Amino acid sequence: MSSETILIIDDEAEVRTLMSDVLADYGYDTKSAENEQSALSIIRSSPPDLIFLDLWIEDDESAGLKILEKLRKMHLEIPVIIISGHGTIEVAVQAIQRGAHDFLEKPFVIDRLLLTCKQALDIYKLRKEVSALKSNRLDAGLFSVGKSGFATTIQLTLDKIAPVNSRVFIKSKVGIGADALAFEIHKQSNRRDSPFIHINCFSDEKKDFSAELFGTEKSYGYIEKANTGTLFLEDITRLSKICQIKLLQFLQDGVCLIGNRKMRSDVRVICSSNDDVDMLLTFSKFNQELFYRLNIICIDIPSLKDRREDIIPLINYYLSNSESIFGLKAKSFAEDAWAILQTYDWPGNIYQLKNVVESSLINSIKFNEVNKDSLPPGLTSSTREKFTILDAAKLISMQIRKAKECFEVDYLRAQIDRFSGNISRTAEFIGMERSALHRKLKVLGITSDKKITKK
Repeated sequence: MSSETILIIDDEAEVRTLMSDVLADYGYDTKSAENEQSALSIIRSSPPDLIFLDLWIEDDESAGLKILEKLRKMHLEIPVIIISGHGTIEVAVQAIQRGAHDFLEKPFVIDRLLLTCKQALDIYKLRKEVSALKSNRLDAGLFSVGKSGFATTIQLTLDKIAPVNSRVFIKSKVGIGADALAFEIHKQSNRRDSPFIHINCFSDEKKDFSAELFGTEKSYGYIEKANTGTLFLEDITRLSKICQIKLLQFLQDGVCLIGNRKMRSDVRVICSSNDDVDMLLTFSKFNQELFYRLNIICIDIPSLKDRREDIIPLINYYLSNSESIFGLKAKSFAEDAWAILQTYDWPGNIYQLKNVVESSLINSIKFNEVNKDSLPPGLTSSTREKFTILDAAKLISMQIRKAKECFEVDYLRAQIDRFSGNISRTAEFIGMERSALHRKLKVLGITSDKKITKK
């Protein structure tokens, strides 16, 4: 049962009693006011979650609109549903333009009253959650942290796409933070004050997911709850074929028939996938027409191993916010720790990096800095595997000249990857002249996963 509080402002005692009884039967707490003075007194002392406001109070046909205007000047975001027995389309439009959530005519249809009430409360709850997200999501701006080509251009991309209503398809790997990027797009858009709803389509295995997403004849789904806001569909390629067809219908027409009810919503759709989308389309595992409807703007987020120059800035970002995020004091990292962190491939990407920072700070609580022994074991063992010469059986089978050459190959390849192909930075770190390093790489036939640069 619900526990939200609803204020009914109407000068007719019968209407107040009838509405209170109906709403109370469904678990809502109700309060009543017969005029502006008593209503504002209640609102100031204990703000309700929803207000039903009569348009015509005490012979003043615009009293409700005047009260509505005062509520908006008080900067209250409480949803207001205007009610009237003298309703016209013009009056309804005027009320909504002034900030009302909806308009209901008397006498009420009970089902319509309850449905409108539930929708308004759901949206109010989501608005409050959005406000909380704005202050708590420190990871939302992560993508512009770093020196890679992606990090330096992503904000320019967001500046172009955030203000428009175009759909966005985000291609990324596990742990890359597509949800944070979707929220950043929402936060920078003109929909920022409306709901941001994040749904993982992997939960489509639930039998009732279609009802949760699209609603039923008597209840609103996520699409309608996100009205005027943004709906983020994570793992969109995991959506069932039935849901794919329904979503396609909605995107085509802006309407979807749910039983005998037409579902409408003004919502911006952002989606993401960790899968090989091209392969899924080739084998008809994902609706091709739906993909074209969703893929108006495509953002392909590279894995962390493909932008190693962002690793140190990202770690420093989490360290500078460590007290807020982890409740732990920041510490400096020793050179041996930095070396491992830069050469690790990060299969879990940004969220794995975040967890490693937290784990390392905890493991080094008794020490002044974070060294390689404070890092999770998986990182150090993975780095050792890159140096094949460390295989003792292989080492003792070689002559010293060959062993030295193998070591140089492994060592230089790891350092080049560590510094994202930047010869100048690599040479400076290992203590060689840049030209000498170039010659050495050419002689040994060393290339990098990254394009080698002369900077």
